[in-house]
Amino acid sequence: MPPPALRRYGMFFCGVAVTALGIALITLAGMGTSAVSSLAYVLHFVFPRFSLGTFSFLVNLTMLAGQILLLRGRLPRVQLLQIPATFLFSFCIDLWMALLESLIPQAYAGRWCVLLLGCATLGLGVALQVTPNVLILPCEGFVRTASQVFGWDFGKTKTGFDLSMLAAAVLVSLVCLGGIQGLREGTLVCALTVGGISRFFCRRLSPLLESRAAQPVSHTV
Repeated sequence: MPPPALRRYGMFFCGVAVTALGIALITLAGMGTSAVSSLAYVLHFVFPRFSLGTFSFLVNLTMLAGQILLLRGRLPRVQLLQIPATFLFSFCIDLWMALLESLIPQAYAGRWCVLLLGCATLGLGVALQVTPNVLILPCEGFVRTASQVFGWDFGKTKTGFDLSMLAAAVLVSLVCLGGIQGLREGTLVCALTVGGISRFFCRRLSPLLESRAAQPVSHTV
């Protein structure tokens, strides 16, 4: 694999770990979870024997099926690698939460700091996945596919997708739990900010990746 491709795949897998970290921080802040993980989080409340990472894996597989439908079965075969990437992502969520749980402050103001740090981290992770244009996790892949098929702006499409996931989570919570659980003010903050943050980082990462790819290779004799 040539160095530019290695760089792109390296950026993508870095984005997987960073995205999982962002979701873990947001969830551990105790004010809800990220909008993209809200449905998985509510399902975790409905079926507490299974972890957030497990339901994240299942939701992402559903979004992969959504990509196939939008592309009418023309999904490039390489994108099936989203499945093992999703497995790694789901594992990282559970790992980050186990490692960081004891470090989260108890004060409400401190939890807000953790929440905002998680939103920024999640937005960066999404941008790191999207910018290399190689693989992508299914939820973000669904957003990218929808934006390409319908000609929508990625950041705005991301915000709309997050709000839709939030609505689905609320519905499942009301039907299965008799009330809203796992969804609080932090969830709404994430839904309204992560799309813009990812757009901010995408605009700055793309020129960086292109400039490195354009640099001539020097040979030392």
